[in-house]
Amino acid sequence: MAKYMQMNVKDFKGGNSNDFTEGWNLSTTSVAYFTIAGIPGLHEMTSRIILFMFFLIIYTIAFIENFAIVIVIKVDHALHSPMYFLICNLAFLDLLIPSVTIPEMLYYIITEDRSIAFGPCVIQMACYLTFLVTECVILVVMAYDHYQAICNPLLYPTIMTTKHVVVLSAFCWMVGIVEAVLRVCFILNAPFCGPNKIEYFCCDYSSIILLACADVYVQSTYDKIMSLILVSLQVFLVLFSYGKIISAVLRISSAEGRRKAFSTCASHFLVIGVFYFVIAFVLISYGVPGFSEQVRTLAAIVQNIVPPLVNPVIYCAKTKEIRVSIIKFINKWKLGQP
Repeated sequence: MAKYMQMNVKDFKGGNSNDFTEGWNLSTTSVAYFTIAGIPGLHEMTSRIILFMFFLIIYTIAFIENFAIVIVIKVDHALHSPMYFLICNLAFLDLLIPSVTIPEMLYYIITEDRSIAFGPCVIQMACYLTFLVTECVILVVMAYDHYQAICNPLLYPTIMTTKHVVVLSAFCWMVGIVEAVLRVCFILNAPFCGPNKIEYFCCDYSSIILLACADVYVQSTYDKIMSLILVSLQVFLVLFSYGKIISAVLRISSAEGRRKAFSTCASHFLVIGVFYFVIAFVLISYGVPGFSEQVRTLAAIVQNIVPPLVNPVIYCAKTKEIRVSIIKFINKWKLGQP
């Protein structure tokens, strides 16, 4: 989610309104571009090349993994069920989230050009917020799906219909889009008249709004409150669902039945654990005095790319149907079958 800690802007250069990207409102801003701070202290070309290759390899693997999950679920009719539709949504979001920020971050690492025009920066911010918030809500819907499957197994087919899951998925995307649109409106209505250095590795709302030449207390407060509400509500709903699930599983008489029930939820619980563990590390680092800015920025980049890298592995390891489908898909591809 958006960063909670305000930052001190120490270095900036003003934009020229005459060069401003055509189509944007010149009456509210004179900043034509922003400068991305990137990773602090990264000056040696050798270190930059090593980091470039490291993150490029991770991003490529994550992209291929999630793309494969989406394709396999789409082409295998045996996986056309509500649970796998939600997994497909998650994989699609895990494909989009790092794709919004990582390629450009790699460009900043390997070159000296760290500027981004005002318009593209706002678009990047909006896309990143949309996908991230949508994924947060999708994880809650997946917990609800597991709750219905285990606590109401007889009613599950009538409750979690394809139509119902599509509506829930659309709601998740709507929440993400609305959150992003509100923040875009805040940015476009704020005056920017000089400071333009974003102290982050990408166009982040919290970093941009602090550069406005006006009192942005309301906007910053809204960001913190909504982030807190979204995270708190998500954690509460997930814990509530899994509390009900654990209670239902413990009432199952057979050990084999309990094992199967826990196995069904294990992959999703691990996905949520990875998602929140990485976010928690980044947020806690802001409360630690003297914490390295370089390590914090690297941790934020890891937060952006590790969950998309790990999630497909978790689902392949814990979900037999996906493993079987992937093997069938690979065998068909090798044989040249459609």
